[in-house]
Amino acid sequence: MTSITIITIVVVALLTTTIFGLAWLGYSSCLKSYRMEVDQKKHDEIIFKEYHAKKKNKSGLVGNICFYLALTALVGLFITGVVYKARGENLSFGNQAVLVIKTGSMSDYYNKDLADEYYLLGYKEYHFEASDICIFEKLSKNTKLVKGEVYGYKYKNIIITHRLIDDADGVYEFKGDNNPASDPYHVKRENIVYHYTGKKIPGVGAFILYAQSYFGIWSLFGITTILISSEIVYFKLKNINRNRMLILLLTFNLI
Repeated sequence: MTSITIITIVVVALLTTTIFGLAWLGYSSCLKSYRMEVDQKKHDEIIFKEYHAKKKNKSGLVGNICFYLALTALVGLFITGVVYKARGENLSFGNQAVLVIKTGSMSDYYNKDLADEYYLLGYKEYHFEASDICIFEKLSKNTKLVKGEVYGYKYKNIIITHRLIDDADGVYEFKGDNNPASDPYHVKRENIVYHYTGKKIPGVGAFILYAQSYFGIWSLFGITTILISSEIVYFKLKNINRNRMLILLLTFNLI
């Protein structure tokens, strides 16, 4: 992860924390004001009606389950995006790496004549679309490369996943099946790090691409903190109403 990436993430985190802090001050002020009004018996009628309404209606459980599922999904997506960004836009598990495809250069909408040529050469029909999540295996330095296979090689700070079509004098030539020409880079063996396994999860990567963008990280963090703080405020309000309801029930000898 570059220094610019680190600085950007830190700035975004500080800005979001500041916004959250200001929002929380507003929430705290509203809670304090509401508690004073409850103590002054201004909301007794509403609290009493809500108490009896909740005794008759138990359907709120479904809403709570949906809320927490959505919150869990947002938190999971946020963490995944940050981890992808920090790990160089790929995740590794043992000998395998999970890559999110960003372009359609290896999509199956390729030239028919080129496809026939590939089949004649015995190339495997491995294709994937933009936003697919693909599983690659890590290559050791001694692994023999095979023409026609799809590999991932490093170019600057990114991984390019194209098909190996030729090699000469230690330089490897790659091409995206949907591209009109070969890659313009002189790829050396030490830069070829992944081999495509043929396994993929279609379309899901779009969410990760969003989550690992700076806007995605900021917006997901902001939405998550707002939801969490709102839930905390909700429980505090609920506790204030519950305590007041208990006082009312004791006052009227209803318990």
